[in-house]
Amino acid sequence: MRFYEEDFELFDRDYFQFRQMKEFTPTLVEGVKAEYKAKWDVWKEFAALCQRGTVGFGKPKVESWTNGWQVRSHFWAYYKGLSRQDSASMIAILLNKNNFRIYLEWHAYRSADSVTSYEDHVQWVQFLPEWVRELGIDTQGYQVWTSYEDEPDNFVGLQDYLEDVAVREHFEELLENPKKWLRIGRIIPKEDAVKHVAMEEIVSKSMMELAYLYSKTESFE
Repeated sequence: MRFYEEDFELFDRDYFQFRQMKEFTPTLVEGVKAEYKAKWDVWKEFAALCQRGTVGFGKPKVESWTNGWQVRSHFWAYYKGLSRQDSASMIAILLNKNNFRIYLEWHAYRSADSVTSYEDHVQWVQFLPEWVRELGIDTQGYQVWTSYEDEPDNFVGLQDYLEDVAVREHFEELLENPKKWLRIGRIIPKEDAVKHVAMEEIVSKSMMELAYLYSKTESFE
């Protein structure tokens, strides 16, 4: 399945709240809703297609295109292992106006119900060198970033993270705060994403690579 410029442009808008749309662009409201719903239906199909190319992951959970009072600034879905549905650790995919992402994530909103803790989740960090070495990971293709802001762009390349002590120490400060955590994955800029005719293959391959780190987010006691 392929993404096009208009898929990213869906999220490049001045107003997301229905109240604002009705006030400033009332004639466009129904059209925006219809466009979101149509593209979200395709997104659901895409998320399911990605899962079929993996082993050990359950069906995706797909966030709705609206929360009732506004449309989203992104489309989002996540996957958990078949035996780890009660854990807040997961692998997520996200599409926004700038890029497409596949990454290891901590589902903070579900942390209270998680059978594993935040401390369990962040164990993946110490396994990075082992992951790169044993799976032959292309460090140029992965990035590390934070949860400081919604959809942040304060990311660094995995190679820089591994080789630069100052960069690593800056990011590792976040590990003591369960409300601000590290993410690792692939951030594919819009201009590159639109060139791929089978994005589900990239997602499936990345999910299986990230599965190694995902397995390290369990409790080993």
